Amino acid sequence: MTYKKKLIEVALPLEAINKASAREKSIRHGHPSTLHLWWARRPLAAARAVIFAQMVDDPSAHPDLFSTEKAQEKERQRLFRIIEDLVLWENTTNEKVLQQARDEIWQSWRYTCAENADHPKAKELFDRYKLPAFHDPFAGGGALPLEAQRLGLEAYASDLNPVAVLINKAMIEIPPKFAGKPPVNPEWQSKTPEEKAMRTWTGAHGLAEDVRYYGKWMRDEAEKRIGHLYPKIEITKEMVQERPDLKKYEGQKLTVIAWLWARTVKSPNPAFANVEVPLASSFMLSTKLGKEAYVEPVVEDGHYRFTVKVGKPKDAEAVKNGTKLSRGANFQCLMSGTPMSGDYIRSEGKSGRMGTRLMAVVADGNRERVYLTPTLEIETVARTAEPTWMPEGSFVEDARAFTPCIYGLKEWRHLFTQRQLAALTTFSDLVQEARCRAERDAQATSLP
Repeated sequence: MTYKKKLIEVALPLEAINKASAREKSIRHGHPSTLHLWWARRPLAAARAVIFAQMVDDPSAHPDLFSTEKAQEKERQRLFRIIEDLVLWENTTNEKVLQQARDEIWQSWRYTCAENADHPKAKELFDRYKLPAFHDPFAGGGALPLEAQRLGLEAYASDLNPVAVLINKAMIEIPPKFAGKPPVNPEWQSKTPEEKAMRTWTGAHGLAEDVRYYGKWMRDEAEKRIGHLYPKIEITKEMVQERPDLKKYEGQKLTVIAWLWARTVKSPNPAFANVEVPLASSFMLSTKLGKEAYVEPVVEDGHYRFTVKVGKPKDAEAVKNGTKLSRGANFQCLMSGTPMSGDYIRSEGKSGRMGTRLMAVVADGNRERVYLTPTLEIETVARTAEPTWMPEGSFVEDARAFTPCIYGLKEWRHLFTQRQLAALTTFSDLVQEARCRAERDAQATSLP
């Protein structure tokens, strides 16, 4: 087998690749990272550049075409310019730029096939009409197989983690099956022949349009079914008097994006035995400079309530530690300061006396998070949820691998709040319903 040195073995335009890769971190719309979070996700720009440079010959591998170092360097710079265009986010779907890269890959591959024409398995291994396949056995977030596919290679991906498998199916296996096909949703099908003729569906754009349509249907339907469990919070005049920073939101109803809960156990102090005290590892909500926010517990009349403050706390260390005393499950009673050991907390949990308490609410503001004091009404609504189904079965009671069991949480349903279970079951139902709708609509259009 004749070996040719590849571009990646000689040089790369690293500055351009690094710049494009860093920029990707701030891109949300259209980026695979919005499909599902994945740790150690490889930048698409870097993946695209690396695969291209692995497939394309370095000019020094062709002294018959580039006889001098000067000629080789000139050709190398031309390839660098292709990479510099290739890694730009704006060119991710630019067919002109992508085709230029594919042409270079094909050219190098045909050189390889020609030089290995006498190989015993030339017909099988060096088919000049078929590029070699790409396989990533540990695909993870799928950046490499996705970019290999974009550059014209037949991509295969595998992973031990089923989440990674699902991500890769959604990115590289399913879309090609619908390439060039129009949407099947009723909204598109209701258009006139003249309107349809004005639009062509290249790539997986038709599939993307259907995903948007049925996704919107699921969201709207979910709001009808469980929207009452997720009420918006109105910023009142009284709230503004307490928190002047909320003035710009006065009278508005903000969408709540998070409810921050704390586990609770009965106080070990006999004087407060009827009080469920919080197990809070920290009362700090935001440490961003100029955007600090924290929870301040207010103890009064033998009970306590939580209020949210903004700005730097007077006792930063106390706020940072919450009710936690030391490493592990060691806390102190909010009411009396009495230490609560890990053994005590585990005993309370196993006895079924572990509860929850809402500490703070996070709302979606104008390009910012707004931290708000929880109200009794909000907490009451959350507790009214009645899921139609709960996951059954116990998990392995092995504290080395999964610690909830030592706190009395032995079944899968114990890991979720009632409202979370209601939301999960609702969306699970809607996924099946959306699939049935899509299949029915596809059959109506005679889509194979």
